[in-house]
Formats: sequence, C-alpha cells, structure tokens
Amino acid sequence: MNHVTPGPRGRILLVEDEPAIRRLFRHTYDEFDLMTASSVEEAIALLQEPEHGIGVLLADHYLPDGTGVDVLAWARQKAPQTVRLLTTSHAHLSQAMAAVNDGGIAGYILKPWQLEDLRQRLDEALRAFVSRQQELTLLEGKRSTLMTLASSIAHEMRTPLASIRMRAEAIAEHWPTLMGLYQDALRSGHLSGPLPRARRLDALRSSLDVIQQEVDHSNLVIDMLLASANAEKFDTATFAIHSARECVDEALAHFPFPLGLAERVTFCRHGDARFYGSDVLLTFVLYNLIKNACQAIQAAGKGRIHIHILQTRTGAALTISDSGSGIALETLPRIFDDFFTTRAVGTGVGLVFCRRAMLAMGGEIRCRSRHGHYTAFRLRWPVCQADDQ
Repeated sequence: MNHVTPGPRGRILLVEDEPAIRRLFRHTYDEFDLMTASSVEEAIALLQEPEHGIGVLLADHYLPDGTGVDVLAWARQKAPQTVRLLTTSHAHLSQAMAAVNDGGIAGYILKPWQLEDLRQRLDEALRAFVSRQQELTLLEGKRSTLMTLASSIAHEMRTPLASIRMRAEAIAEHWPTLMGLYQDALRSGHLSGPLPRARRLDALRSSLDVIQQEVDHSNLVIDMLLASANAEKFDTATFAIHSARECVDEALAHFPFPLGLAERVTFCRHGDARFYGSDVLLTFVLYNLIKNACQAIQAAGKGRIHIHILQTRTGAALTISDSGSGIALETLPRIFDDFFTTRAVGTGVGLVFCRRAMLAMGGEIRCRSRHGHYTAFRLRWPVCQADDQ
C-alpha cells in the first residue's frame, strides 16, 4: 500500500488482491495520484483516514474478505463524494448492472482491461470528482442561505397560521349554537330575504375542517423545511429505541394526502421492527418518501404505495415502494445529492435530509427504480443493543 500526498485532482484508489495487477496499475497509470489496497478491510481503513483525498474508488468484484460491491456500498454511505467504479468480468456483468441500477456505483469496467480505455475512464472520473467538489463549495453557500430562509419563513408564517387555526377552532366551537339560533329564527319567521341553502351551510361547516387541515399542512411543510435545512444538527442525545410501525402509523395519520391517494396506500401491519434513533426524524423521513411516492403516482396517472416492515437478525428494515413513474437510470445515482432535483419547483433537499437522518441513526437508505414502472426506498438499521441481550 503506497502513501503519497494527494494531488489537486484527488487520488485514485484501486482495491485488488492480485499483486501483479496492482503493479501493472501503478506502472501504467503513474501520471495519476495512485493508492492501492488488497482487501475490503484495508480499503475501508484508507477511506476512514481524515482528508484521504480519494476521488475515484476502483474495486475488483471479488476480494479475499468480501466483494468490491461491499467496499463501494460502504463508500456510498460514508464517502458519497467519491466516484465509485467496479471492475468485473463478463461472467458477473449482470451483478454489476444491478449495482448500477441500484445507484450503488457510477459504472463498471470489464476485465481484461483495455489500458487506454481505462485511462480515459479514470480521467473522466477524476474530472467528475473535481466538478463535484466545486459544486459542494457552492452548495455550502446555498445551505447557509436555505437555513436563513427557512428560519425566516418559520418566524413569519407560524404566527398567522396559529391565528388562522385559533379563529377557525373558535368558529367551529360555536357553530352548533349559531346553527341552533338560526333554525329557531327560521322556524319563528324572523328571517326574511334570500336565505342560504342547507347545502351551502354544510359546505361552510366543512370549510372549517379544510382550513384546519391546510394550516396543519402548512406547518408540516415548514417543519420539513426546517428539518432539511438543519440536517447537520441532529440531537443524538435524545435517541432511543422506537417502534417503526408506530412511526408509520403516525406518518400516515397526519400526512396531507392529495385527494384520493390515501386509499392507494397499503401498509402491512402484521409485524414491527425496533430501531435506535429518533421517532420524529423517522416520521419526517416517511413524510418525504410518501410525498415523493404521491408525486410519482400523480405524474404517471397510475399506481399504488406499499409499506412493509421487517425485523431480522441483522436489524430492522422498512420499505416504501410505489408503482408510479419511476426514476430515469441516469438520474438515479444523483438523487441523494444536495439540491439535486428534476422537478420545476423542487428544492433538492428532501432526500438529502433522509440520507443524513438515516446515517445519524446508524442506518442507511437505498433506492431501486425502473423508469415508468416502480421506485422502492429501503431503510435499514443495525440491531438494537436491547435486541442483542
């Protein structure tokens, strides 16, 4: 394993157990800033070093203590700015393609290597890494602006929303009395002129419920914006063991579904799973994923939402899938990037918040999708300490 000072374009780390291939790599591509590792453990140790400067991670498919997919999956969560490539054989091409479709890797390189083609791929990957680093510098400024804007919106909107809710609740409280007086006056003939129809009166009463629902929706949007803007400041001191099923029930009970979409949700309540983290954070994660699923169904004009919870010996898992519009293959690797969005009015902070929230709770979030057919987000947590005892 070689250590050199990282260049301005970033380092390239090859994870390969064959010494001859590592030597060939170092000799052929010595114009790059190279590092090599011979195992999953060694590669992860390098990636855990502060300021490792690794811009491109190229991992062989099969290694003595695991697979290149294992390394790349770890890097996806812990070093997401690194461009991740898998080198594999034709015999395992389907597995590599599945990893690309899952968003776990940026691409694959077939063995035996075409040396000049590989040189070009490495150069392109480094260029992508540098471009991403420049984007991240700009994103820091955007995130600071978003936090300021979110705080300002919360301050300016909370008070009028609270006033609207209070007044709507006051009218709703006195509505039966008012309607009783109206009916008495109607029966006694004290009312004259055009009178409102019964249907109009019923609509007025239901409008009070709509007002309160819209206030709740607006407050939820503000809460989600604040949570997304402050995604780096989770209070882990409040983390505890919670029920995933209770969080799903809470999210489904309070999410402001578009008309007719609540009936398209199927939640299997036969099981439950415990996770260590924050029930509030998970509820906000679910809000984001349900919102995305609803938008996908509306865009496709078809589909349903399925939610499933599973407790295994390795931890807890929760899946939210929809059979809506799906995600384009070229878009999938970037959906967890800061401020990346394909929607005209999107902010690109929702899935970023979801990923950071899951990482804060020691878990992960992954996405599988097929454009035009489905999207499935899978949340996973390790086994709770209490479950080990």
